[in-house]
Amino acid sequence: MIEIRKVLVPVDFSECSRVALDYAIYFGRAMKFTTVDVLHVWEPPAFVDADVKLQNANGPVKTLIDFAKSEAGKAMQEFLSHLSRDGGFEVRGRLELGEPYQKILELATSEQYDLIIMGSHGEQDRGKMGSIADKVVRNARCPVVTIRAPCDSTPDAASSK
Repeated sequence: MIEIRKVLVPVDFSECSRVALDYAIYFGRAMKFTTVDVLHVWEPPAFVDADVKLQNANGPVKTLIDFAKSEAGKAMQEFLSHLSRDGGFEVRGRLELGEPYQKILELATSEQYDLIIMGSHGEQDRGKMGSIADKVVRNARCPVVTIRAPCDSTPDAASSK
């Protein structure tokens, strides 16, 4: 029998990511997962040095990376705030830097995840060929479940029908 205990849920904080996380929580309760790691990968822009200094009018000077981590951390807290913690397993938020699909594949392998559950379309994938989810599905060593609905109910998708 296949045993799934450790699950990776890559998110970009889109509605599709939220639905994928909801599915992971549902499956986690039914299948007795031990851990669900919710991963957000921030890719620094290629044209800006990640060590560039930024200063908010009321705050301290931060590097671009520190600023991105703090903003992503706030977004992650908000993203996870709706979850019920009574599933019998641990849900952890995680932030990483890098090319999203490469970081997802690297972590899935190096940390031996049993399953990846992710949205089929994220904020960055709209209208692009070769989405992050597609690259993960094609290259992951563990099974990948992609969640499509209700992502196609966006105004962009509705206008293309």
